[in-house]
Amino acid sequence: MTSPPIAVIGMHRSGTSCLAGCLEDLGLNMGEVITAAPHNKKGNRENPRFWPVHDAVLARVGAAWDNPPLEPVVWTPDERAALKAVLADYNALPQPWGFKDPRATILLDGWFEVLPELQLIASIRHPLAVAGSLAARNGYEVARSLDVWSSYNRAILRWREHLAFAVIDYDTPDYEARVRRAADELGLDADRPMPFRETALNHQRAVGDIPEGAARLWSDLQEVAR
Repeated sequence: MTSPPIAVIGMHRSGTSCLAGCLEDLGLNMGEVITAAPHNKKGNRENPRFWPVHDAVLARVGAAWDNPPLEPVVWTPDERAALKAVLADYNALPQPWGFKDPRATILLDGWFEVLPELQLIASIRHPLAVAGSLAARNGYEVARSLDVWSSYNRAILRWREHLAFAVIDYDTPDYEARVRRAADELGLDADRPMPFRETALNHQRAVGDIPEGAARLWSDLQEVAR
């Protein structure tokens, strides 16, 4: 019996690396991923071979990771073939296996064409904490960061209307319990030790009032988070 692959989705700087690392602790095989980086002490847990695939799809429609498309993107046959070429490496992985690249959040239509059985789990984070992290890493102004944050998280809610999957707030006090509950539902070993998460690595805190549009979206995300 095969296990459906698992995609860790969410906006950049929203705890997706932490969630992916925790799921690795609980038995999810992620393949060859980055395990250390300047802005992620334990790495972003991403396979960089997915980046050019996603970036090419985004570029074709005049978008980028920080300039998300306004509508769902239909992938071309060549783009789906490029994704399948990377996924061929995952055939040899012990199951269950998964991947994480925030870009996939805004490109899931193509993923589901290639992997109809794909399961999702999402990480969300307070918009102003994300804006602070993007300011530190990329020098972005708050308004720009919130626009990008909104696009990714609207995509999460759009998929959440059609599929049942866990949405986990990176800063929730019961984070570990929520991750373990979601992992159990995904068929992982929720009783394993989970040392990946270190609260000391969370360097951004939400400060100030959220602008109205982002505040409404954040409230909607909190409604589906568990």
